[in-house]
Amino acid sequence: MVYLVGAGPGDPGLLTVRALELLRAADVVAYDKLVSPAILSLVRPETELLPVGRRHGTGVTSYRLHPEVMARAKAGRTVVRLKAGDPFIFGRGGEEAEELAEAGIPCTIVPGVSAALGAAAYAGIPLTHRLHASDVTFMSGHDVDGNRDSFTDWSKAASGTGTLVLFMAARKLSASLQRLIQAGRSADTPAAYIASATTPHQHVIVGTLSSLADKTQHVDLTIPALVIVGEVVALRERIAWLEQSPLAGRRLLVARARPGRSPLAADLRTLGAEVLEMPEVEVVPSEGRAPIEATLARLQEFNGIVFGCATGVDTVVSHTPTFNVPVIAVGMAAAQALSRHGIPVTLVVRGACQEALVEHGMFLQKGQFLLVTAEGGRPNLQHELMKIGAEVETIAVYRYVHRMPTASLPPIDLVVLPSSSAARTVLSGDFGQALLRVPMAAIGPQTEAAARQCGAQSVVRAEEDSVASLVSLVVTMMKRL
Repeated sequence: MVYLVGAGPGDPGLLTVRALELLRAADVVAYDKLVSPAILSLVRPETELLPVGRRHGTGVTSYRLHPEVMARAKAGRTVVRLKAGDPFIFGRGGEEAEELAEAGIPCTIVPGVSAALGAAAYAGIPLTHRLHASDVTFMSGHDVDGNRDSFTDWSKAASGTGTLVLFMAARKLSASLQRLIQAGRSADTPAAYIASATTPHQHVIVGTLSSLADKTQHVDLTIPALVIVGEVVALRERIAWLEQSPLAGRRLLVARARPGRSPLAADLRTLGAEVLEMPEVEVVPSEGRAPIEATLARLQEFNGIVFGCATGVDTVVSHTPTFNVPVIAVGMAAAQALSRHGIPVTLVVRGACQEALVEHGMFLQKGQFLLVTAEGGRPNLQHELMKIGAEVETIAVYRYVHRMPTASLPPIDLVVLPSSSAARTVLSGDFGQALLRVPMAAIGPQTEAAARQCGAQSVVRAEEDSVASLVSLVVTMMKRL
């Protein structure tokens, strides 16, 4: 099977749910050169990454579908042919699908956010507007030499008042703009040049059909760009939102030690950052049910059972659905998981730091507690519980498998460390060596200490042990850097 998948314009957050599913399941990912490293970092380490795309003007090919893609498909492998933007909009996806059909190889098309839609939205330019444009025309910006007018009817496009989007516009920009003027568009029509759309390096230059070429004389022609022409471009001055975001243009790496949705990463994306979450984390049950069930069978010997994460709750409930002792949740994720399973919670502790635990010291000093953890997990929580007088026995009911990306990382502005375990996971080993000189933001003293023990050279600690405080620190640091 070959999946022709649209990767979108660059921001990993614009991948479709289906595209992400396929990237994490494929045997081979054959990708265009325009696909961002941030997207490739989402591929499993054991998946083969196969570069097969080419940029316009970098050579002539005699094939529609790259022979290496065809060979792997014929060998019975599941291949994701990952194409920038949408495969069927100036992506040669139709030609590749034709060749697969002729070869009798099953093919599924997964559309992506087109570069035109992504660039317009992230630049604050509506492609249509009730007062300015009721139609949009997509055109190829390098078909201006007169040889392919049957493919691109410039006169028809220029005669109206709708929005024009020129793909692949950089190399022949001046000729394209002049062609539109000659075909009847006013030289004063607003036009915008958008390079590296939806990425931290997005750059927008606004002018008119007559002035835009001069304003873009010094742009790097190797950077992908498109041009939007029409009265809607003038609305950017009021609508532009990306540049107003406090973390716009910043690429952050959020260290992970546990699976699931990261509220921290979501908050940082909301503030405009491009966020890479690493490593990929998978939950695997601990080997052997007997030791776990033996410990849970004597649960009545404890003064309470302590859960520090949702995964521990889900795993223990699979062994025993009810508890006959007080239930303590450390953090809202554990509390919400217990509520989801209909288990009454005796005590919710706001965090695993000493300050949060001390608030409930009178209860936690009453005897021995069973702490549910991953294999080798939560030594800091166990230590802090014991410091306030609790007796703690741990039970490891699951383990984490961490998969580091195999593709090289793009430049990172800041590493964000939400826990000491996440710091050790990301900064240890060969992968972490490349990050040790990057500035880091840590959530608390133990996380800061863990980062420094791994060799991190510049670590700043948040004022409070909370996600909100860590996000505030990131914004402050990015303003200074």
